Amino acid sequence: MASAQQLIDLAKNRRSYYPLSKDLAIPAEKIQEIVKALLQEVPSSFNSQSNRVVVLFGAEHEKLWDITTEILKPIVPAEQWEGTAGKMGMFKGAAGSVCSYPTLPLFFFLFKNRNKC
Repeated sequence: MASAQQLIDLAKNRRSYYPLSKDLAIPAEKIQEIVKALLQEVPSSFNSQSNRVVVLFGAEHEKLWDITTEILKPIVPAEQWEGTAGKMGMFKGAAGSVCSYPTLPLFFFLFKNRNKC
């Protein structure tokens, strides 16, 4: 069994490996199937299963990164934009995106009513 320090060290040394590409090693449908199955196993507050995931490929994926770039450009300092623009282009150059988000109204309702159950 790993010690707490080993887990902390693994987290500190975690890195994303790039470059990304449009090539998929497995079909997009299989990726969606895997993401859907994994979502059912992710712990959630009060076992609410309030997490949601959107998987985007192709034009929808590229549109996400175009919108993200448009939003970030006015708020990222000019001297930092070159690096940010490079990352946005790299992310857009990937085959797809997996976007995870919580369903906040359900979470807040459950939290507020946690002692009534």
